[in-house]
Amino acid sequence: MARGLEVVHLNETGDRRVTTPAARAGGVPLTRREAVWQPSRHPAERSITTLWWAATTRRLVGCRSLDRLSMAMVLDFNPAVVELQAWSAQLRWKEKGRVRTLVPDFFVRTAQEATVVVACPPAAGPSQRWTRQAEILKEACAEAGWQMGTPRLPTAMALANLRWVARYRHPRYHDPAVARALRAVFAQPRPLAEGVRATGLPKLSTLPRLYHLLWRRELGIDWSRALGPASVVGAVRGQEPLALRRPLEVEQA
Repeated sequence: MARGLEVVHLNETGDRRVTTPAARAGGVPLTRREAVWQPSRHPAERSITTLWWAATTRRLVGCRSLDRLSMAMVLDFNPAVVELQAWSAQLRWKEKGRVRTLVPDFFVRTAQEATVVVACPPAAGPSQRWTRQAEILKEACAEAGWQMGTPRLPTAMALANLRWVARYRHPRYHDPAVARALRAVFAQPRPLAEGVRATGLPKLSTLPRLYHLLWRRELGIDWSRALGPASVVGAVRGQEPLALRRPLEVEQA
């Protein structure tokens, strides 16, 4: 057991750090708090810190590696995720006479009102340090009433397709009239280019709207095949890979 397990986060206005015992942290809406920590890049590290603009919340989400950037994209794509934030809490505890800290990668709120804590394992595989941190995270989840989510990333092809579709995730690509026309022509599955021609609308302005509908899951494709003019587009019929439908393997608190 970790001694004195606490959660450090910002207050509601984002101008003051607050330390809360883990047992009382379940009432803090960490998906709505600003980042309490920022990564500092060491010259010896190859990871890249970047930001993901989340269509779910219309806010930037911090990612301290490209794998985490992919995970943020997959979480943003999932309709069960209603809020997503990074680095909004730092766990702190005492161990062997020293103060230890851990910053989970993401806090997620689901449509079922659950708070899920996501910590991505190292790209090289779990280490002894990571295993210990995972134990601490499980303790924090048990005390706070959170759930712990282990990430699932889809295949390289599915990720490549999703990256392309995600370029059109912004609401500005939604056009109700074009969306109705696209849903109508793809009511029965047909090749992408054929369906776009069947709308009678300009191709260059219609394609971004089609990709936006794929992002919104109003239409679907075979994510295991490269997205292109011959891709069969139709209604979403549960054909998505498991990692897109359920990107987290969740452990109950």
